[in-house]
Amino acid sequence: MKKGIFTLAALSLLLASPAAKAETYPYQDESLSFHERAKNLVSLMTLDEKINQVGHKTNEISRLNVKGYNYWNEALHGVARSGLATSFPVSKAMSSTWDLPLIFECATATSDEARVYNNTKNKGLIYWCPTINMSRDPRWGRDEENYGEDPYLTGVIAVEYIKGMQGDDPKHYKTIATAKHFAANNYERGRHNTSSNMDDRNLREYYLPAFEMSVKDANVRSIMSAYNAVNGIPCGANHELLIDILRNEWGFDGFVTSDCGAVEDVYNKHKYVATGAEASAVSMINGEDLNCGDTFQQFCKEAILKGLMTEADLDSALVRVFEARFSVGEFDTNVSWKNISNDVLNCDKHKQLAYKAAQEAIVLLKNEAGFLPLDKTKSVATIGPLGNTISLGGYSGSPDDLTTVLEGIAEKMNYEFNDGTIQFEDCDGQSVASGDKRLTHESNGSAGNLGYIYNNDWVSFDNVNFGEGKTKLDVYSGAKNNNPTIVKFYLDAIEGSPAATITCPVTGNWAKYQITSTDVDPNVFKGVHKLFVQFEGGTNGDKYCANMDWFKFYDPNASNPLEEDGPLYFYKGCAVTGSAETNIDRAKEIAQKADIVIFAAGTDLEVSDESNDRKDLNLPGDQQRLLEAVYSVNPNVVLLLQTCSSMTINWAQENVPAIVEAWYDGQAQGKAIADVLYGDYNPSGKLTSTWYNALSDLPADMLNYDIRNAKYTYMYHDKTPLYPFGFGLSYTTFEYKDLNISRSTLAAGEELTVSAQITNTGDVAGCEIVQLYVHANSSIDRPIKQLVGFARVELEPGESKTVSMPLKHEQLAYYNDQAHTFDVEDGAVDVYVGASSADIRLSGKINTEAATVKTTYKSTTGGIENAINNPKYQGNRVYDISGHYVGTIETFDRLPKGFYIVGNKKVVKQH
Repeated sequence: MKKGIFTLAALSLLLASPAAKAETYPYQDESLSFHERAKNLVSLMTLDEKINQVGHKTNEISRLNVKGYNYWNEALHGVARSGLATSFPVSKAMSSTWDLPLIFECATATSDEARVYNNTKNKGLIYWCPTINMSRDPRWGRDEENYGEDPYLTGVIAVEYIKGMQGDDPKHYKTIATAKHFAANNYERGRHNTSSNMDDRNLREYYLPAFEMSVKDANVRSIMSAYNAVNGIPCGANHELLIDILRNEWGFDGFVTSDCGAVEDVYNKHKYVATGAEASAVSMINGEDLNCGDTFQQFCKEAILKGLMTEADLDSALVRVFEARFSVGEFDTNVSWKNISNDVLNCDKHKQLAYKAAQEAIVLLKNEAGFLPLDKTKSVATIGPLGNTISLGGYSGSPDDLTTVLEGIAEKMNYEFNDGTIQFEDCDGQSVASGDKRLTHESNGSAGNLGYIYNNDWVSFDNVNFGEGKTKLDVYSGAKNNNPTIVKFYLDAIEGSPAATITCPVTGNWAKYQITSTDVDPNVFKGVHKLFVQFEGGTNGDKYCANMDWFKFYDPNASNPLEEDGPLYFYKGCAVTGSAETNIDRAKEIAQKADIVIFAAGTDLEVSDESNDRKDLNLPGDQQRLLEAVYSVNPNVVLLLQTCSSMTINWAQENVPAIVEAWYDGQAQGKAIADVLYGDYNPSGKLTSTWYNALSDLPADMLNYDIRNAKYTYMYHDKTPLYPFGFGLSYTTFEYKDLNISRSTLAAGEELTVSAQITNTGDVAGCEIVQLYVHANSSIDRPIKQLVGFARVELEPGESKTVSMPLKHEQLAYYNDQAHTFDVEDGAVDVYVGASSADIRLSGKINTEAATVKTTYKSTTGGIENAINNPKYQGNRVYDISGHYVGTIETFDRLPKGFYIVGNKKVVKQH
């Protein structure tokens, strides 16, 4: 007993001793800079601890209070893969709004929801978005993810999205945005081992500006390097891209992460080096700070031991990574963003924002003789594979309030329908709590599917009415697994033997769905029951079973009210791809029943997705054949497109009276589409990519990155497109007049204003997107037109407003590949104001004074020594170092500092 008393007393003294207090470190001092704190924290780690922290998924360092962390989070158009979240339209759709404040608001809502998942689930705050690669070629599998083909438009949208994601708190960022994929990444099939080859002008004028704007104008805190190489050097090991340009020239001071598995690609696919250790060293030394994957974690120690890199190289990378984590307040107590409540997840405000974005994104491509808007008293047949499916696209969230096109039209017609189809995600109960990542809408293709299903998971549905008895069961599912998924149906309780069992096959892709059917006993499946559905499978190593879209119990001998009753009809007619579900004769029968046909066509992630480029731009599967057949019996057709990007729909443009492009338009797409079809919203969207007239107008080789030579984009395409960049119709008309250009000559550092009066000359309110283009008259190849500004203007019928758009001297620069500078030439510039790149309503001219407006890390005086021996440089004329005339001796003082040639001599102007 005495021994026990002594021990407790000694322990009490020990606990009370100052020496027993937890040690504090400078990184815990919130008054220090994030860089100082990160540097101190890294210095306290062992080598093994450091190496573990440079992969996207890291372990806890408990002695330093560093949590395990997963840097891989997605929020391209809403928080993805986390559970309940608002799903906004995909990026291509959002760009079609040309509405910068709206894009900022949507990003702000997304980052609010990201903070909720950090506050409640400890989800990381590093988000790998936005995708700002240029829409060079519409066949690119990820074309839905970008903001279009114009570098200026992409850049200004990216700036707003990044600002919305990162927030405006003076101390802590709300999240860290990651601009991706740096750089020139537009090819999926060979993305891991191909090189994007181009000259400096293409790289500088087209592929880099949006990234530069993200760094300089939005202070983006993270950049993701791309899989591909640029001119033979893998992006993640590319010193020029990641250090010379990104850090030294642009001043980027955040961290660089690789795309997933890209460091392994450096040696395994690109064969740039021979081993994982060499790949780790060459990547980290040349600017890669974090590896999505585990190549750094596997091989950095070997690389250090072999002298391929140093621990100091590792420290530099890791300090930048941890500085980001400090900057979002992970290690701080007073962080304003921690007050965001979880009731903002897909809240009413965010739903309304998604709804507004969905409306503004829709583009009216054709409206012959005012065919739209529709009369609500007319009967409608919705035909096509996307009529009752919500296509959210890739990297989507999991909303709880979604509307299909069919549902949106039914609401307009005050028509209630039920064909017996039950969406899996509309369950009333489930084996994993609501809001968890599992058993929620996994929108990898379309909503209305249950994803992240694990072996033995179940869902339940209350009060399912089987009527007098059903004899057939269909399940619509998709899976990439090695094994089929067994789906068991129980009535009233999960016990005993299932009342029905169906085996859903592997389809080869999570986004590729097919119907599986089986017979069921009508004596069992009758009356009203609680229905349980349990899943078995998931033995492919990652636990997942399949994606379940919908199921349906029915009697094949009974008529489907949506095919028979009216005034609203629905029939798929075919699937998005393949011919297994095609029934053209039945579709024609139903089309003849209605006054109007809404033909709901388009693409899905099986057609175009990450790792999967399109081979053509046609409507896939049997959709074109079905469209023509339906039109042959009822020509009153609206072609409603829900696509990843542009299509070659020449037949439809020549024949059907109305065409609407709705993209993958987010959770509210059904309501927004119906609003446009019935005139409750006047469409205002404009295309942000050229819709080419034919596949033959594109180069056969998708790896042609020279947009000038390949005649890519509205800037260089010299044929008539199907629909031009900036195109979009309205239910009203707009008149442009009274062009005013505030000055006739523009010199270095100056800005002018281009204004015009826009009048709504129609009968309904509408919004016009006024676009400002320029063309520099030059001896070198310059864009036919180049977007330099735009403005959205809302107008009531008969109302006029003056729209003003600024134009800066520096926006007229080209990249001088001899001097490696951005130069404005001396000469005339055409100024255009129009409704699209092909619909110019007003034009004028200005003169520009030559100047070098921006230097690069390559800028040099090299070449002057040869140039000054040219007799043409004699006299009082002044030339820049590439030989362009920039003025005379009398105007020399007005030129910016730099190197010039005056009278055969090199002159340095220092002020």
